[in-house]
Amino acid sequence: MSLKNKSKAINVVDFKYRLIEYLDYKGISKKEFYDTTTIKRGFLDTDKLSRGVTNTNIGLIVENYRDVNLQWLLLGLGDMIMKFDPEPEDAIQKENEHFKFVPLINKRARAGFLSGWEDDEYMEELPKIPWEVDREYKGNYLTFEVVGDSMECDSPRDSILEGDLLLGREVRKEYWTSKLHINKWDFIIVHKTKGILVKRIKEHDVNTGQLILHSLNPYYEDQIVYVEDLNAIYNIIDIKRSRRR
Repeated sequence: MSLKNKSKAINVVDFKYRLIEYLDYKGISKKEFYDTTTIKRGFLDTDKLSRGVTNTNIGLIVENYRDVNLQWLLLGLGDMIMKFDPEPEDAIQKENEHFKFVPLINKRARAGFLSGWEDDEYMEELPKIPWEVDREYKGNYLTFEVVGDSMECDSPRDSILEGDLLLGREVRKEYWTSKLHINKWDFIIVHKTKGILVKRIKEHDVNTGQLILHSLNPYYEDQIVYVEDLNAIYNIIDIKRSRRR
C-alpha cells in the first residue's frame, strides 16, 4: 500500500476562500463554524488567511460538514457539494475515492483512549483525518498525534516531531508471538499503564514477549516492556507534518 501526504499540495489561502464560500452557501456563520468544529476563532479572519491549516483542522471540518466535497475543498476539483446523502461513510469514501477517513487520537483524547479503545461508540465519536490512498485499505487504522520529543533526532528523514500525525496500521495480536518486522517499521505501542508510546523496537524476544523500545532522541533511555502488558501495536505507515514554523 502506497500512501502520500496530501497537505503539500494545498494552497492555504485558496483553501480558506473555498471554505468561506461553502459556509456562505450553507448560511453558516463564522461563530457557528467555530462553535461546531472547536477550531480557534480567527481562523478565517482576513488578516490570517495565509496562516497554516493543520491536518487536525481539516479533519474537524470534514467530520462536521459531511456534504462538502473534500477534493473541491482541498484542491478546487469537482463540485462543492456531494451528490448523495452525506450520512453513510461508505458514500463519502466512494465520492472521495482517493481519501480514507481515519479516527484521530489527539492530545486530548490520549487518556480516554486507554479505557475506550475497544468501545465502538467511543471510536465513532472521534474526529477523523483524511489520508490519500491509491488502493483499498486492508486492516485497522488509527491516526495518532505525537506528544513529546523522544523521537526527535538529527536525521530529518527519521525524526518524528511533536504535533506530527502518524497513520498507524494495527498489528493483530496473533502476530505478536512471531518476530515483528522491527527493521521495516517504527511503531506506536499502546501500553496498559504507560500509555501511547512512539518508538523504534530494538529487540523482540518471541520466547519471553519482551520488547526493547528505543528512542531516537539520545537523552531518552531504552525501555523494556512485555507484550502481555500491551493493548495494541501499530506500524507507522505514513506521517503528516504541519508546515508552521
